[in-house]
Amino acid sequence: MHPILAQRQRLAIYLLAWLPVAALLTAALVLTGWGSWRESLLFAVPLLAVYAFLCLAAWYPCRALPLGHTETTTTLVSHLASAAVSSGLWVALAWLMARILGRSQLVVRETRLSAEQIGLLFVIGMLLYLLSVAVHYLFAAAELRRAAERRALKAEVAAREAEFQALKAQLNPHFLFNSLNSIASLAVSDPRGAREMCVQLGDYLRFTLKESRGRMQPLGRELDQVRRFVAVEQVRFGDRLRVTERIGPGCSECSLPPLLLQPLVENALKHGIAGLVEGGEIVIGARCDSEQMIVWVENPVDAEMPPRKGAGLGLSNVRRRLEGVFGDEATLRHRLSGGIYRAEIVIPTVRTDEGGSDDE
Repeated sequence: MHPILAQRQRLAIYLLAWLPVAALLTAALVLTGWGSWRESLLFAVPLLAVYAFLCLAAWYPCRALPLGHTETTTTLVSHLASAAVSSGLWVALAWLMARILGRSQLVVRETRLSAEQIGLLFVIGMLLYLLSVAVHYLFAAAELRRAAERRALKAEVAAREAEFQALKAQLNPHFLFNSLNSIASLAVSDPRGAREMCVQLGDYLRFTLKESRGRMQPLGRELDQVRRFVAVEQVRFGDRLRVTERIGPGCSECSLPPLLLQPLVENALKHGIAGLVEGGEIVIGARCDSEQMIVWVENPVDAEMPPRKGAGLGLSNVRRRLEGVFGDEATLRHRLSGGIYRAEIVIPTVRTDEGGSDDE
């Protein structure tokens, strides 16, 4: 649709911009002796109102002949020809209106356009049409820019979604591999435990497929997913694995990208609890205010244990997820102090009632 006709506000501004032109045309008619100020105004205003809408047709050749994609000579000749035709039609309309006005009771004498006045109107019509062409090229450039921004935004969203799906594709097979190995080892020594682990694994996968489709989800829902993950691992680790949650008031309703906590908890299991004969306690905590939410995972580690293969992969995935959603507004920190490893995520506070849990 025509960009000016698409919005009433734009159309109103466009028509108001013709008022100074009407004043100048009125003055030109008076100075060339066509009539009085009143007669010239009665003639100029409706004449320019018609031409204002006629000049809107410049949008279509402007779109058909985009700058930079068409030869300059072709573009110039085409617009000059369109301007000449439009101006000629406008002069013919002016001649007819002058005859009609001269026979009406609005003026006391016959009004005719002289050759000088017809030439003046033709030149003015050419200039006004070419000015309209310039304005429409500006609209076309703005439309192209908005289209490019929309394409870039769609590409960015698609890239983020692809990264998320890649993370899930990387995370779930790794988790399934460990779980199936555990089930296989329990099948002979502890058949009941193997069955329980199968049930827990099914609940976890069902929840993951159902609840982790959005770009953001409440922390409470993310914790439900982590609890199911821990329930599966609990069968393998038994009493060696203990989990404590320290979630501050109101934090469960704050939103964060899905699958952020599981890699941190899995890191705590693989590089912390698994290396300790007596096991240990994983602490999942969160606190928030009106501006930011801090979520952390703590676990004991064996300081003398050499680094295991794959160390840092989970943190790298989490960092990419944060950058994809929040850019520079989110950070991931981690440190080892006194035998306790702590991974901490800092993100802007997004409440569930602000649309943070909507699927996108």
